Amino acid sequence: MAHYFQNTATGRLRASRVVPEPFFVHSDLTSLVQVADLIAYIIAWGVRVGNMNRPARTELAELGEAVLALRYFQHRDDFPVWGFAVIDDLRPREEKSR
Repeated sequence: MAHYFQNTATGRLRASRVVPEPFFVHSDLTSLVQVADLIAYIIAWGVRVGNMNRPARTELAELGEAVLALRYFQHRDDFPVWGFAVIDDLRPREEKSR
């Protein structure tokens, strides 16, 4: 694995997008990190925006609406900018064009 990520062009490109561990402390150590974990869970399973076409969990609908109300929104040069976005392909542009 080290050989791939260090000695190949594709591996180095992909490795530049890896966040090293630890990124932050474990959730059980801080209450605000636990809140962020809960919101991330609600977004993953209870919120559907854009081209997210898989069904959301119905029991999370009310919490999903509450999370959507927290989103940042602004117009920049007549272009809407939201606080979070759907990223359906994590590959770099160079890799997508192949």
